[in-house]
Amino acid sequence: MLQAIAEDVWAYERDFRLPFGDLPARTTVVRRADGGLVIHSPLAFDDDTAREIDALGEVRALVAPSCLHHVFLRAATERWPRAGVLGAPGLEKKLSGLRFTPLPRSGVAPEIGDDLDVRLIEGVPYIAEHVFLHARSRTLIVTDLLFNVHEARSFAMKVFLWVGGVWRKTAQDHVWRVLMRDRAAAARSVADVLAWDFERVVVAHGDVIEGEAKDRTRSALAWIGAGAGRLLPGR
Repeated sequence: MLQAIAEDVWAYERDFRLPFGDLPARTTVVRRADGGLVIHSPLAFDDDTAREIDALGEVRALVAPSCLHHVFLRAATERWPRAGVLGAPGLEKKLSGLRFTPLPRSGVAPEIGDDLDVRLIEGVPYIAEHVFLHARSRTLIVTDLLFNVHEARSFAMKVFLWVGGVWRKTAQDHVWRVLMRDRAAAARSVADVLAWDFERVVVAHGDVIEGEAKDRTRSALAWIGAGAGRLLPGR
C-alpha cells in the first residue's frame, strides 16, 4: 500500500531480505507537474501496489539512483516497459543487457523532467549515489546517504545497524568512510545538497525525517567536510 508523504510524493515500504535479517526499505514515487510518475529505487511490487501506482498517473521513468539500489529495476522495467530507465553510471557492470540512461552529475535529466534536481555524491564511486530534490514539496530523496532506522524485526539486524553507527538515529553508515576515495569532492557535493531548500528527507531505510531535516542532515554528514576545507554552508 502506498503512503502519502507530501504533495505529489508517495512511498511504498517493505522489508529487504539480507543474510542477517530484514532491512526496512522504501521506494519513492513522485508525480511530475505533467502528471507522469517517477519511481525512485524500485522495490518488488505486488499487483495491488502496482495498480495503486497506475491509478496516480502514467509511469514515465524508473530510477536506480546508486550502484547499490538496482536489484528490482529489471522487474520494474518488465512491469512498466514504456517507462524511461535511468541509473547510476557503473550499473552497466551489474545490469548486463538492460539499457538505461546514465544519471547526470548534477542538474536535471530530461527523462525525469524539471521536477527533480539531481546531485551525485562524488568521491565514493563504489556507491555513486545520486540524491534528488523535489522542489515543489521541499523534499530531499536519498537512498543510503542517510539512515533513520528506529525499528528492526530481528536482533541481528539491530546489531548490524549498531555496528554501522546508524541504529536509532539519523546518521550515515560507517561504510561510507571505508569506501570514500575523495573527501573534498564528496564535501563539495554535500555542500550543494545542503544549499537546496528542503524541509524533509525521504530515506530508503528508516523513518522519513520531518523535523529539523536540514540540521539533522548537516550534522550526520559533517564529518565529510571536516578537514576538507570550509565547504559546508552554515545555517
